[in-house]
Amino acid sequence: MSEASGQQVAEGSQPAGESSAEQGSQETFISEDGKFKPGWKEHFVPEEMRADKVFDTFDDVGGGLKMLGSLQNMIGKKGVVIPGEASPPSEWDNFHRECGRPDTKDVYEMKIADDLKEVYDENLVAEAREIFHELGFNQKKVDKLWEFEEKRIRASLKSIANQELETDNAFAEWSAANPDKLHWANRLVSENSNDDEHEESLLKVLDNNIAFAEFLHNISGKFKEHKIITETEQPSGITALDALTEAKKIENMPGFLLPDEKGQFLRETNRPEYDRLEKERDKFYKLANPKPG
Repeated sequence: MSEASGQQVAEGSQPAGESSAEQGSQETFISEDGKFKPGWKEHFVPEEMRADKVFDTFDDVGGGLKMLGSLQNMIGKKGVVIPGEASPPSEWDNFHRECGRPDTKDVYEMKIADDLKEVYDENLVAEAREIFHELGFNQKKVDKLWEFEEKRIRASLKSIANQELETDNAFAEWSAANPDKLHWANRLVSENSNDDEHEESLLKVLDNNIAFAEFLHNISGKFKEHKIITETEQPSGITALDALTEAKKIENMPGFLLPDEKGQFLRETNRPEYDRLEKERDKFYKLANPKPG
C-alpha cells in the first residue's frame, strides 16, 4: 500500500464503535456554531421527557451545558419539599414550620384597636387563631388578614351608623309632620303596659320606628271609636319616656323640691316662676302617663 493510500485510509477512518451513519445523524441536528436544528429533541431527548419545559429554555449546546451546571450547583442546597395529599401530618407540620408558622396558635399576635374591643367576640378571635394555624400562616400573613378584617368591621359599623342616622332623620321628619299620630302611639303604650319596665321596652321599640307608630295610632283610632280611650291631651310630638325625663329635670332644679345652696325654696323667692315650672312639670307627667277621662 502506498503512503498516499495509507494517508487516505487514515483520514477516512473513524472511532471504533461509531459508524459513519451515526456520526452523520448527530451532525444533522447540530450546526457548526452549536445551534440545535429542528428535530433535535426527538433525536437526543428520551420520549418520556420531551414535554418537560426545561428543554425550551435553551437552543444550543452551550445553553444546555449551562443549564446542567446550574442544576448541579443547586443539588445539596437547603430547600422545602411540599407534601402531597397523602403525606402524614408530621410532614405538613415540618413544611409549615419551614414557612414560618409558629408551633402553637396562641403565639399569633392579633391586635385589636381600643375602640373596637367591644365589637370583637373572644370566641371568634380564638377560632380565627385556630384557622390561621391550621392553614399554616406565618405572622406576616396573619397581620395582613387581620388588618383587612379591621377595615371590614369599620366599614360595616360606618354603614350601620349611616343607616341609623337616616332612620333618625326620617322619624324626625315624620314626627314633625304627624305629632297627633306620635302622641296617640305613646299614649297607647303608656295606658296598656304591664309595668314601668314593660313600658320602657315598648317605647324603645317605638323610638324611630315609623311603621310601629303608625300601627299603634291605627289601634288608638279603634279604641277611640269604642270609647276605650278619650282625647284628653293635645298632640305633643314627645315620647312618654322623654316627657318623664323632662318632669324629673324640673323637680331636680335647686329650690324646687329641695332648698338651693342658700337654703331657700323657689316658691318663696320667686312664686311666679315656681308656678310656671310646676305647671310645666305636671304637663310632662300627663304626657308620660296619660289617663282617660
